Amino acid sequence: MRSGGVLAGHHRSRKLEGLGVVLYMLGLSYRGVATFLPLLDCRGSKSSIERDVAAAGGRARDLHGQSPGVRVRVLGVDGTGAALAGVEAGVLFFVALEGRLVGVEPLHEQQTEKVRAHVARVFAEVGAKELRTDEHSVYEGIVPEGQHRLCLTHWRKSKGKRAFDLHRQAVADGAVLEARTLEELLALLRKKPRAPTVPEELDRLVRRYIHARKGLPWKVNQLLQHVERTWEKVSDDPADPTNNATERLIGLTFKIRSKTMRGFKAIHKVLAHPHLAFYLRGQAGSCDLRKIV
Repeated sequence: MRSGGVLAGHHRSRKLEGLGVVLYMLGLSYRGVATFLPLLDCRGSKSSIERDVAAAGGRARDLHGQSPGVRVRVLGVDGTGAALAGVEAGVLFFVALEGRLVGVEPLHEQQTEKVRAHVARVFAEVGAKELRTDEHSVYEGIVPEGQHRLCLTHWRKSKGKRAFDLHRQAVADGAVLEARTLEELLALLRKKPRAPTVPEELDRLVRRYIHARKGLPWKVNQLLQHVERTWEKVSDDPADPTNNATERLIGLTFKIRSKTMRGFKAIHKVLAHPHLAFYLRGQAGSCDLRKIV
């Protein structure tokens, strides 16, 4: 006879299986969960916990795929790496501006044609009006130029870091004019509210170095021209001009956990993990474990 709550073919109750899944997703390792459970007078081996997590992740991913199609105004896309049995694999995340997971695909940003085709398909399926990404060239030309906007946070950070590094070099070299130019550029990058069109101050700096062809002035010229070229491509969305929702979801559901383990054993576990993490976050902080355990 089976104990109450233990399904046919199972040796443990669904509550115990669910507890193991939640403990793992909260940060314990499979071995850590198996070590902790006896403290509650429960048992579960490392391998059984791993099977439970994989099964729950698969069900969460299936539920996500079966849910009614969502309509998304701004589709955020970003890629990250995943250690897969000792090999670095690529994973592409699709997220709605408000932080809802749209999908996860086993694609590396270097797979240009496949990435572009898939992004275009998802963009059309969710009826998005805008594609929000970082400056990776793979995302260029997928949608009409006016519908592709760059993440303000990423743009400011990358341009600011380059300007700061060149400023430090200018100070070390005693290049007073270049140092002052880069200080002006940094002030423009930080200025709030940000001008929607290229400001006159930036145009003046660009013209100052337009003929520079070598050394530090050439590097300053390249940076200024790139800032000018991308200025009007940066999002000025009054609701949220960043792609932070995508990066936060990647961090919360994937990167943090990946750093505490040696890697996933199979690609289906890579894809299931973020779906399981997103499902456990639930609506208003609650979810129904019975649907996945």
